[in-house]
Amino acid sequence: MGKFRGTEQRPITQSNVMIVSADLGSCFGHELLPDVLEPPREFLQGKVAAGVLRGAWVNVFGGDLHLHLTTYNGDFVEGETYRENPSEVAARLALEAVLLAVKKGMEIGLYQPAEGANVLDMAPEEQVQVLKLRYLDFPFTERGAEPIYVAKALNASWGFFNRALFNLFFNPDKGSGRRIEGNDFLAVVESIEDLKAGKSEVRTYEFGSGHINELQALIADADEWRLSEVYATRGRFGEGSLREEPAAMVAGSFNPVLIGRSQSGLPAIGEFTQATGEFYFGPGGEGGGYRVGLMPVTFAEAQSMVVSEGTAKVVAYAYQSYDKGRIPEGPDVQDIFAQNRPETRQLQREAAYLIQHMVMHGEFEPYLNAQTAESRALEEAKRLGSRLQEIPDGEDPVVTAANQRAIFTISDIKADAGGKIGHTTPPNHFRYVADASLEEAKRAGLIFGTSEIIEVGDDGHLLMTHNKGADNNAIHFFAYKTFFRQVWVAEVLGYKWYGLGQDLVGDASAGKTTEELADLTDTFISLLPQFLPEAEKRQYDKLKASYERWKSGAGKGHTPQAPFSGNVSGQGPGFAELPMPRSTNVGLLAIDKAGPSAFNVPVYYCLQKAMRDGSLARYLAGTDAQGFVIEIWEVEEHRRIFLDLASELPSVERLLGATEKFNVKRVWTRTTAEWDPARAEESLGDILLSASTEKLAVITGGEYRGKDDPVLLA
Repeated sequence: MGKFRGTEQRPITQSNVMIVSADLGSCFGHELLPDVLEPPREFLQGKVAAGVLRGAWVNVFGGDLHLHLTTYNGDFVEGETYRENPSEVAARLALEAVLLAVKKGMEIGLYQPAEGANVLDMAPEEQVQVLKLRYLDFPFTERGAEPIYVAKALNASWGFFNRALFNLFFNPDKGSGRRIEGNDFLAVVESIEDLKAGKSEVRTYEFGSGHINELQALIADADEWRLSEVYATRGRFGEGSLREEPAAMVAGSFNPVLIGRSQSGLPAIGEFTQATGEFYFGPGGEGGGYRVGLMPVTFAEAQSMVVSEGTAKVVAYAYQSYDKGRIPEGPDVQDIFAQNRPETRQLQREAAYLIQHMVMHGEFEPYLNAQTAESRALEEAKRLGSRLQEIPDGEDPVVTAANQRAIFTISDIKADAGGKIGHTTPPNHFRYVADASLEEAKRAGLIFGTSEIIEVGDDGHLLMTHNKGADNNAIHFFAYKTFFRQVWVAEVLGYKWYGLGQDLVGDASAGKTTEELADLTDTFISLLPQFLPEAEKRQYDKLKASYERWKSGAGKGHTPQAPFSGNVSGQGPGFAELPMPRSTNVGLLAIDKAGPSAFNVPVYYCLQKAMRDGSLARYLAGTDAQGFVIEIWEVEEHRRIFLDLASELPSVERLLGATEKFNVKRVWTRTTAEWDPARAEESLGDILLSASTEKLAVITGGEYRGKDDPVLLA
């Protein structure tokens, strides 16, 4: 029935709040009608009148029958000995009250159990499990004025209130107690994994005022850690015996409850209201596997079991405890978010707007949390079994076949070779150095005259057309040396650009000079004056002299330096390439400050929409193709799979939902009328979409590694 504090931990002068939540909504399969509340209310008020309980307050929030019971330890003591544990008594009475509600539900037709499954006939331990009873046992010694604040998050999960409690007690920009009164608090954080498993010893960490950053780092993962209790360590509440009592507490696996004491050394009621009404996303939804947004609601709005997708309805109430735990009657238990309906409606509108954007992600991160997404994807990968194959380290037969059908190829090869001011835009001369390098390649017949450089954020993109096919080493090496030519000009002229050579400098460049890596030639050097901007053109003699010294052996050249700044260095250029069987319009999508996973959601939903509106069918009508196949790469295991878009869309969704493990690489046409997974590669036709999920093979030797700042051609 719950594990509660023993009587040895209960001072006689202490009172207790016992909040019990019972999931009658699932039991009944129906919303709870007002008639169901009367039997438990009458029963519990009788226990108050008999002096067993100090107070009892009953309500319905969502599918939960919500019981708020209070006791006073002194009522259970004879001499200096406890007759019973007050919390165990409250929990037992709560179960009796819940069963009275179940009985009433049966009488009015809400509860119709199958034969042998009537909860009223079960043992108490089984009743607790079936009714999903959850307990919050909160001790307090009533002060001269004792405001109690309670909030419940419907459709939320274990760690939902982490942010609210952090803002209340530990965020220096939110609470006023530290600034005005010098209050400090201690946080108790518990492992949700251990709580779920019902372990007797739960991994628990305590964080004092000097470790706020560490606390925040841990509880930011609200799927793994719950901020369960808060204690005062300094200030009016942190003195004497009060410092041994929690200032706030959270309990409950789903529809969690937060309770806190207010005022006089603790956050004011208004601060509690702000913390539990101010929007944020937290864990919730089915199985706690989603990100749900906080939506403040009134009692009336909380009584419905209907919860909009992606929403956690937070209902709150407060009252002034008196006479060692008694609860005032009627409206003196204040419905917090009914006090100012215009303000609540505004908060609800803002929340609905933000929630709508989150829900639009569907079964993908960030709406789906990472743990759930990865679990689903790995389960799906296990089901697909041997269809996930190793990615070829050398020549890829399916790409070779696509090249043979192509009349030309479009390649976008990009790299971050440095920024002019932080990670903003490339230095001015980078574009013109690349233009000179491109001109050399055009004259040599390596690329077509339509090739050019474009810039996205601080990345340079060599957008090239040629007849060499995708995955061509000569094209890739040309791009690699072009980026190093940009670095070489900067080094010779003494420029110290931010993160110079950031993507390029690493294991692949070790032991070589910049001149070697740039593959400097007489032709390139002679072309520079035609393209360099005025500032660098005036220094052309310096560039030419440096080249001549290196070429003659009189100079050792420059050694690429690992950038002292920037993000991860040595990421290598990324690329997307389309072998083109005919001329047609092609779109380019490039993103700075993102990873390859950035394309999972837009590609999936674009394909899904194109299937629904007939765009894909119309495309097929003009070709000999029969369908579409999506190629997905598994980041960590160096594997890939081909899935038929029409018949295996759920598998596509489950894999791509784990955005950090599975990424889109290509979309193909299918040449066969029927889809045979065992002969997937034989069914592939033309490449319609290609994304930069890996580095150039010239850098990594063919090893698959996820590439940041992705680009996509389609």
